Amino acid sequence: MTESDSVVRLEKVSKAYTDGQTFYALNEIDVAVNRGERVAIMGPSGSGKSAMLNLICGLDVPTSGRVWVGGIELSATER
Repeated sequence: MTESDSVVRLEKVSKAYTDGQTFYALNEIDVAVNRGERVAIMGPSGSGKSAMLNLICGLDVPTSGRVWVGGIELSATER
């Protein structure tokens, strides 16, 4: 797989929330979705599905790691 094949790519992405203690919704995940692929995101409540989609849509930024959509790195964008 080359970088140009990936439409969505997450590399070592973590998303942590802190409220007295730290909770990781995502902990160093790697995901690649290539052109023409169809994917389903499944898992139990609280497993990080919405957190991951919020990162891919640019609604949130990762605590660590990198997110690319269409060749643009969203994790490097100032918000």
